[in-house]
Amino acid sequence: MAVSTCAKCGGHTFERGLVTPLGEQRTVPVLQCAGCGTVIGTLESHLAIEALQNQIAHIDAGLVRIARALAE
Repeated sequence: MAVSTCAKCGGHTFERGLVTPLGEQRTVPVLQCAGCGTVIGTLESHLAIEALQNQIAHIDAGLVRIARALAE
């Protein structure tokens, strides 16, 4: 099995962190090296996928209500 390694310091441990981009008001969740703090990637995509799944579930529920109303 491959071991993930930080490109900057060679560390092998990572943690979640929050970063505020310049000029922004909100923070962005990131995965960063626990040793030096270098950002490895964002975790925003996970949240975006969850939000889309919730929207799809609400749309599906609405379509089911419409189909039931039409069937009656």
